Amino acid sequence: MTTILIVDDDPAGLTLVEQMLAAEQYETRSASTPEQALEVLKTWTPNAILLDIQLHGLDNGLEFARRLKTNVATSAIPVVAFTAYSDKWTEGEARAAGCDGYLVKPITAKMLGDTIRKAVERAG
Repeated sequence: MTTILIVDDDPAGLTLVEQMLAAEQYETRSASTPEQALEVLKTWTPNAILLDIQLHGLDNGLEFARRLKTNVATSAIPVVAFTAYSDKWTEGEARAAGCDGYLVKPITAKMLGDTIRKAVERAG
């Protein structure tokens, strides 16, 4: 079973994404802050990370993606960014930060599943 860590500080959005991924047969764990995500990653290695890039706090999503991609323990895990921003500049920033996929909210279960599946397949 493919495993996904969801990092999103919006409880309603987090619940919705968890339900969508469960419907697509993914096992998920979640974190509402980068700090919580790092704690989860100490004991569990997911096949991919779904990351809201509009996180609040010390690390926004892009900063957290950069940190994940420069850490030897997490650099190989595909990161899929998701956001309400549909502009090419934000997508470019996400890709430059190391994100392997990019989704614009609102998303469907199929879009979510397809994007994660492709990111995991590319990571091999």
